[in-house]
Amino acid sequence: MPRNWNDLAESSEGTYIVDDFKQALYQLVVGQCLYARFRRQAVSYRIISTYRKEFTEATDLMGLTLVFKDEQDYCFVRQDVTKLAVMDIQETRFFLTLRKLYHMHGSVGDLNEHHEAIVGIEEFETVFKELTKQDFNKGGGDLRMLLKTSKSRGLAMEDSDGLNDGDPQPFAISILPAIADIFSEQAIDRFGASLKASLVGNESPETDTHTLQD
Repeated sequence: MPRNWNDLAESSEGTYIVDDFKQALYQLVVGQCLYARFRRQAVSYRIISTYRKEFTEATDLMGLTLVFKDEQDYCFVRQDVTKLAVMDIQETRFFLTLRKLYHMHGSVGDLNEHHEAIVGIEEFETVFKELTKQDFNKGGGDLRMLLKTSKSRGLAMEDSDGLNDGDPQPFAISILPAIADIFSEQAIDRFGASLKASLVGNESPETDTHTLQD
């Protein structure tokens, strides 16, 4: 990769400036996933997709692997196997529930044109309880907070368009395709025995944080 972004900015012949490259890298690393169809991510996605070699080298120096899903127009970074990402138990259960729902819908071809799985709150709560043997907080606040975090990471978001006419629930959940990449089967297998027990049984984990290796 270049020592700085000046050469790439000059090669774009005025299309991009140095700060565009810096912003693209920052947005990728912080957000983890970038989608071409999202307005606030589109420019960064186009820059990274155009200059793949340079951004692959840049993320590699940070201990990250850059992956492109061209058929679905998104890219993401994942940590090397020697790195650990910490999540609290609430996030862990939430994301694994979304991951299971995405697999359930995908396995029967129930994905929309953007390869998203659209699920209702009731379906989410049912699968959450099946997975964790615990009821999800039905107050709504926690779910919206977790979905806000999920959206910033390119994994899931609220979707009012997915509701049918007269549907009493305030919103549906749109599970984005990158969740299958970030939470791969290999990554899920590395959660550790105590966390697995808490997810499939009714035991309390020894700590409130766990690590995820991608």
